[in-house]
Amino acid sequence: SGVLAEFNGGVIDLAVDWEDAVACHVDGDGAVCFESEATMDAWLVGTGRLEAELDDGALASNCASYLRLYDGTSYGGATLNLSIRSQWLNLSSYGFDQKTSSFKIGPCRALFADLTNGGGARYPSYLTEAYDQSSSMISGWDNDVSSVYIY
Repeated sequence: SGVLAEFNGGVIDLAVDWEDAVACHVDGDGAVCFESEATMDAWLVGTGRLEAELDDGALASNCASYLRLYDGTSYGGATLNLSIRSQWLNLSSYGFDQKTSSFKIGPCRALFADLTNGGGARYPSYLTEAYDQSSSMISGWDNDVSSVYIY
């Protein structure tokens, strides 16, 4: 079983099925899913988890870090927003194992590994520093991330 998330008044197991959810946020308080990334962003701003930065249209962390993974290139497809630091997160628990095709990193650097618990090969860490983002993964890494670590 995976991480349980609130979605449309019910609870879904992210490892089993996201149902109609398109974006999910996970932090130390639990997981919440939404029908769009824009709805998730509005909720994050409204709850004080993120502050809006209107200059460039991006969102900045409000005293916490985040890592946003996308199932599609160019920041498309399903979106997983993680805000749990200092531990390896196995993406299978979130229904996102081997699905990352693009990403955005907040104010803390991250590590990507191709096996669970940080095992196997690692994505080049110089590409996953604070505020790095990529609309596609480097060669050989599309849909090949199984665990992540946020500093």
